[in-house]
Amino acid sequence: MTGPDEAGWNIRLARPDDAPAMPAIERAAGAMFDRIEGLAGIAGQQTVPVDRLRRYIARGHCLVATSGETLVGFLVTQPFGRELHVYEFSVHPDWQGQGIGTALIRACLIDARNCGFIAVTLTTFDQVPWNAPFYRRMGFRDVDPTEHKRLALELENEHANGFPADSRVAMASNIS
Repeated sequence: MTGPDEAGWNIRLARPDDAPAMPAIERAAGAMFDRIEGLAGIAGQQTVPVDRLRRYIARGHCLVATSGETLVGFLVTQPFGRELHVYEFSVHPDWQGQGIGTALIRACLIDARNCGFIAVTLTTFDQVPWNAPFYRRMGFRDVDPTEHKRLALELENEHANGFPADSRVAMASNIS
């Protein structure tokens, strides 16, 4: 899976040796939330630990965007039954606006479909332009957490970890 060669980036499956570079990208992307009222200091402050990233990568569905040998974005997932859940999705701010995020999501949906998953799920900020509105444009729909126990638990955990409860939404893209 690759992005346009002329764009200077490619998409591929993540490898365990990619994990150490991911927290810096997550932190840089998270800093963009500092300009959103009520979200400053929330996103990107506690990055996904490298050992946990390696466990996700070992499951075979995580993707990275690279420019040469440099990681510029990534999408980390975990299977749950017949659903593939996106746990972290970050593109370094210096590389945003080039279609990398769209390519990562599309590649994730293709991988999920090819592997027999029926949906890709995630939780995200509802009103942040590069979060829920982006996913809605990509075909994701809002999910009522009272109808999806695992996503309800994800939202509860996020709230317990400092995310404002009314700012988050659960989403899914049915791919079957």
